[in-house]
Parts: sequence; C-alpha cells; structure tokens
Amino acid sequence: MSPASVASEPAAAYRQRLAAVIVAELRDDAAIRAFGEGGASARGRADQFSDLDLVIVAALSHADTIFGRVEAAIATIARITHQWNVEPPGFADTAQRFYFLEGAPHFFAVDCSVVSPAGVVPFTERERHGEAVIAFDRDDVLRPRPVDSTALARRRAHRLAQLRGATPVFSMLVAKELARGRALEAHGFYQVLLRSLIELLGMQHRPDRFDFGWRYVETELPASAQALIARHAFVANDAALGELASSLEDAT
Repeated sequence: MSPASVASEPAAAYRQRLAAVIVAELRDDAAIRAFGEGGASARGRADQFSDLDLVIVAALSHADTIFGRVEAAIATIARITHQWNVEPPGFADTAQRFYFLEGAPHFFAVDCSVVSPAGVVPFTERERHGEAVIAFDRDDVLRPRPVDSTALARRRAHRLAQLRGATPVFSMLVAKELARGRALEAHGFYQVLLRSLIELLGMQHRPDRFDFGWRYVETELPASAQALIARHAFVANDAALGELASSLEDAT
C-alpha cells in the first residue's frame, strides 16, 4: 500500500491493521506473556485522532529485542519517521518508545510499552485505565481489577496535604518574580499552581483519576470546573497573573 493510500485509510482501520501485524509478529514468542491495547481503546473512547497504545508484558531484559521486532513489523506497513526512546520511563518496571509513521493518519503515533508482569498490575485497575483490548494473555495478567480504593484514598490525602503546603509558597514566588520584573519566571511558578488546581478539581470530580493532570479534563470534568481552569489558564497580562495566583492560593 502506497503512503498516499495509507493516509486515506480510516484511522480505526489503520490502527487495527497495524496492531494485527504486530500481534502476528509477537504471538509465538514465549518470552511475551501478554499483549493488549490500552489508552483510548481500553476506555472505549478511540476516535480518528487516537494513537495505537500497546502494552506488551515481558521481562524487561527482553525489551530491546521486543522493540526491534515491533519496529520490523511496523516497517511492513510504513516507514518510521521519528522515534522517541523514553528515558527515564514515566513508570516503574516499564520501557517505552513512541513512533511516528510515514503516511499515517493525521496525529497518529504508536505508543509502545514493554512492562514487567509486576509492573503491569497498576495498569489493570479498571477505574483508572479501563479494560485493555487483549490480543493474547498467557497468564491472565491483563485481567481488569478493581482499584485499591483504600490505597488510592491515602495517596489523595497525602497529595492534598502536599498541595496545601506548597500552594502558598508558589503563590509567593509568583508575586516575588513579578515584583522583580521577571514575568517569565513568574509564569513558570504559576504553572505549578495551575496544575495544583487541576489536581484539586480532580479530587472532587474524578477521584479515581485525580492525578491524571491535563489529560481528559474536557471529557471528565464538569463544565463549571472546565470554566474555572480556563479562567486561570488564559492569562491576559502580568497584572492578571498576580491576581490569578492569589485566587489559586485561596482555592486551596
């Protein structure tokens, strides 16, 4: 299939075809214990802009070999135009690479993670990550599990205490840098406050996923919360920045 015809292929069909090729390459490898799709597919929200989010369960000692085989499979569909080996990875017991492909649907990427059998357990929590679309699972490691609500509640409480301690400090730093005439540095500290606001709203409106940051705020938070974030996100000038920083401190 030529790059032009690939680009015209519907995104869902492209994702499915690419996933099938990778599964066929890896299915018979005994070192790979499970293979599934996470991300939007696991939450039933995939659209024409969604990536192919792959979760491959194996010992991390096999990660480089597995990535090589994934890349070989991808090459049968399209040329890899950009690759990011995520270092350090965002999660424990995980190796991760991103790929852009020639002629792929607009905004498409392959997000491929090799995760150890122990490391994959948090990603099977249904309330936080949905239910993986499983191609094969030799040990039932991708089976959805309920979130540990007690442990998550402890994390929220700890994080809330941290935010209450940090917010007055960062609010002061915004005001200090504005007083020094250092607007860029003030904006940097302000972004920490804005992220804190989103976490607080998450605790209120999506407690199981309070720590997901900017992700899904426009699909998971109510309109009133979105409006509050927007009011603080789009800052007209330095004077407004100082006022908004003070209001963010009051909000905590």
